[in-house]
Amino acid sequence: MIIKLNDQNHEIKEGATIASFIEDLGLKSQGIAIAIDNEVIPKNEWAKTILLENDELMLIQAVSGG
Repeated sequence: MIIKLNDQNHEIKEGATIASFIEDLGLKSQGIAIAIDNEVIPKNEWAKTILLENDELMLIQAVSGG
């Protein structure tokens, strides 16, 4: 199944959650936010939010510094 993350296609397994997808990408959940179709998903919902075919995700990563 195909989803988009920041305008790039990714193939994922059916039934994948946000949490499992982020883990598969090798990212840590600290300092990032995820939106699906422009709606931010609270971090405590990631493990139970199942991704669907053609979902469009936006990943925003906090950067420290000044």
